Amino acid sequence: MSAAVDGELTPKEREGFEKHIVKCPSCLSEFKEAQKTKSLIREKIVRFKAPQSLVNSVLKLTDSLF
Repeated sequence: MSAAVDGELTPKEREGFEKHIVKCPSCLSEFKEAQKTKSLIREKIVRFKAPQSLVNSVLKLTDSLF
C-alpha cells in the first residue's frame, strides 16, 4: 500500500494494484486514507536547509569512505 501511495510501483504492479482496488472497497478506502495522510504530512512538514559547513563535513566523510 505504501509503495502505491508513494508512486513506487512498477507499471505492472500498478496495473495489478488498480485492478484490485476497483474490486475491493476496503483496500480502496485504505488507499485513499493513506493518500490523505501523506498529503497532510507534506503540508505540515517544515524543511530546513542544512548549513554549508555540515554539508561539507558529510561530503568529506563520504569521500573518505570510498
